[in-house]
Amino acid sequence: MTQDFWIAIAQDDHGAEGWRFDGAQPIDHACGATAQDVLTGLAQTAPPMIVQDGQDVQPVPAPALPVAMPMTDLAQARPQGLLPATDRLRIAGVLSTRPNWDGVICLPGQEATHWCQISANEVVSFQSALTPRLARAMGAADLADAEALADTMSRPERLSLHLRSASLMDDRQAMAAHLLGAELAAMRAYWLGQRVIVVAMNALYPDALGAQGVPVERVTPKDATCAGLVALRGQSR
Repeated sequence: MTQDFWIAIAQDDHGAEGWRFDGAQPIDHACGATAQDVLTGLAQTAPPMIVQDGQDVQPVPAPALPVAMPMTDLAQARPQGLLPATDRLRIAGVLSTRPNWDGVICLPGQEATHWCQISANEVVSFQSALTPRLARAMGAADLADAEALADTMSRPERLSLHLRSASLMDDRQAMAAHLLGAELAAMRAYWLGQRVIVVAMNALYPDALGAQGVPVERVTPKDATCAGLVALRGQSR
């Protein structure tokens, strides 16, 4: 059987993650601060395929998979937004196993959460919220208190008051719930009546959306990134 070994890495401002593949099958995985760290972890010196944020920008609507390398960030004028290339890669990975899937893909990251409207394998539009950055700054939990979530979803204008009370009580689940409740209220048009896939390490967003009756599925960022690299390689060969 012919072997087809190749290496691919996704790198953003927070680190790099990569795989050695045989065809479409991942056979080794490594993480590091830089692409070079990943290559060292994989014991490889061969030039890898690299997806990196900030190389160029393309306006939406745009296909999740670019016609040619490099995979660029996606930009939107109104409301102004920037979707990093590594998140675009994860969207492509999710769609690669779901042909003709339409709906919304939600990507909570370390700095922002991106809500992306998907149709015909294109990112049609997106909106982003700084909820993860705010949650980290406040020391919020990865779980959300259901009652606090409902309170802020129904009265998002009281967010600052709710956060003050939660801070005084050092209630970290309430902090997470109030921040997330305000985001869900603002993004209602992106999830109400939609199928949603959340690309996240934990169940914070899926649980909150599920409580609103939203059909929601969770995919890990690792799985989405790996699938995206395989899809990108197939597109660019």
